[in-house]
Amino acid sequence: MVKIDIQVIEDTILQEIEKHRDLPSVATDAKIDKDSRPGMIGFSSNVLVTITGYLEDILEVEIPPSCYIFLDSDGIRELNIREAAEKLQKIAKPWKTT
Repeated sequence: MVKIDIQVIEDTILQEIEKHRDLPSVATDAKIDKDSRPGMIGFSSNVLVTITGYLEDILEVEIPPSCYIFLDSDGIRELNIREAAEKLQKIAKPWKTT
């Protein structure tokens, strides 16, 4: 678990999602906020995995490679941005500085 404020994580996810909003698969009129489910508005899993990598760099955390932060632990239910931020906060570890 990382000690990053949940608001910071949510805002960072939102910023990264917004940067990719012009992808052809994303609905042009899609409302993107903390209650949005990225896959439902057109973001593919590949794009979301890439965004997860960016989040690691920006937040300076390690996210386990087998963890997909945009799905619930059951692997079926898609999480909204708020829920993804909570999951990231729980599973991420601080970067190791060696």
